Amino acid sequence: WRAPRHVQDRENSTNMTNAHDWCEDAGQHVREEERKRLVQRLYSTKALSHLDPRFFFGRGYQGPTDVAPPCVWESSQTPREDHATPQWLTASEFSDSPDVAARKIAQLANLMRLSKHTVVYSGAGISASVIGQAARSGTNTQGWLKRGSLREARPTPTHYALGALGRAGIVHGWVQQNHDGLPQKAGFPQERINEIHGSWYDPANPVVKYNGSLKDAEYDWLEREIRSADLVIALGTSLGGLNADRLVSETAARSMQRPRRGGGALGSVIINLQQTPEDGDATLRLFGRTDDLLPPLLTALGVAAVAAVPPTWPRESCALVPYSADGMRLAAGAAGVAPSDMTWLDLRDGARVRITSGHNIQGAKQPSFMHIGAPPAVTGVVGQNGVLRRSAPGVGKVVRRDEASESFILEIEGTQMHLGIWWLEAAARGGPAQLPVTNVQEERQAAEEAVESAAVLRPSALTAVREAELSAEWDAWAEQVADEKASDAKVAQGKQQLAKQWFGALHPTEQAFVKQLKQLKDKVKENTAVAKGAQRTRHSSDSAW
Repeated sequence: WRAPRHVQDRENSTNMTNAHDWCEDAGQHVREEERKRLVQRLYSTKALSHLDPRFFFGRGYQGPTDVAPPCVWESSQTPREDHATPQWLTASEFSDSPDVAARKIAQLANLMRLSKHTVVYSGAGISASVIGQAARSGTNTQGWLKRGSLREARPTPTHYALGALGRAGIVHGWVQQNHDGLPQKAGFPQERINEIHGSWYDPANPVVKYNGSLKDAEYDWLEREIRSADLVIALGTSLGGLNADRLVSETAARSMQRPRRGGGALGSVIINLQQTPEDGDATLRLFGRTDDLLPPLLTALGVAAVAAVPPTWPRESCALVPYSADGMRLAAGAAGVAPSDMTWLDLRDGARVRITSGHNIQGAKQPSFMHIGAPPAVTGVVGQNGVLRRSAPGVGKVVRRDEASESFILEIEGTQMHLGIWWLEAAARGGPAQLPVTNVQEERQAAEEAVESAAVLRPSALTAVREAELSAEWDAWAEQVADEKASDAKVAQGKQQLAKQWFGALHPTEQAFVKQLKQLKDKVKENTAVAKGAQRTRHSSDSAW
């Protein structure tokens, strides 16, 4: 007896699925066993002295360690004057030979595959070629670069590579010492980057002075990363003893603690031209420019090479976002919030905005901002250049959108601030837990009224390129919904809901175009059906068009 063909096909499909699942389970088991062996080896290998030949390679490195990397720039001075360093540490720079670098990159790729939670920790070195750096260097310029506005600097190959790893889900978080917004300009999601020392593009978290205090939300986030990080990759930082350096030192320390039930961290990886005080604890130590080392890392991880092209931000400056009026993300997130429960974030020229609660303007101690959020009892604060300013709550307006710096220029209580354009895109997705600014109440009402009158988000006309994009996007959604309807009605409903959200995020001009497009394509389908019916009866190429 032989089962009907459709039963055989179903059984074959089930067997193939089971085999695929079995292979995945077997692969996972192999990785877990490999991880256990690595964790045990790291536990057995304690911190290395700077005199140990392995010091230039790392506690977990596998391969010859008899030849140290060549010195490419020699210095007898310390990397920085403002950081305490061990007596043996100088600003001298080193670079791994090509074969050693390739071996280290392959081992780093394997660590990242085995890692449960990978966090990047970056310093000024990754932006040195476009911004400058504080540390002494023979390769990079010390101090700010003097070529145009620093806010108009473009991301480096390192930023684009890390952006690609973030979008691929290989890098799970990023603690950024820098203030330059280059990770976001390279496409790394705003909600996954902790700008622990403040940002040029976040009015609620301005750059923190050395005598200032870190923002509460960012500090709590840092503490969570310190506890949960399995692998920390430090790039371009001298690790001179800042509070946030604990992310590297404490993760490395956990890799030297006794494993429990297969636990224990994979530790730290340090990529830098110079040595650091934390090198002896590192699992792996790479010497060289991150711009040279990260592109081959992408290849080793199977991530497609990325072009140095910045993301395309929304053309419009107003969006419906899943946040409350005070800037807090709604519990359901973007996917589960009805449009009627959302609020408008209006960042068009002249829109009135307010800094949200929980900001760190007072903690940052920047003189030009100290009047913002000062206690009401304070009658005046000496601001930048000795100007006396009264305490103020943090209300202002959008001056204009500046494409060169990829930011909205704000005027808050008489002083200029910047908000990255990517905040609008992130807000529309429901990414960050809280927004830096919201509109004042009357501005939100004006935005809602403008939408009702189809006056908001309305360009003069759609370009041919945008019309082609919308047509392709609509075809993709329609095809997905049709395919799912044929196989799974519940999944099809979910796809329809996502399609509605996509449509709802368009501005009215684009929505009107999509409606016309749908009507046209429905008419084409109708005419095609008539034509096919005619062909079935006449066997003719003539149709009823």
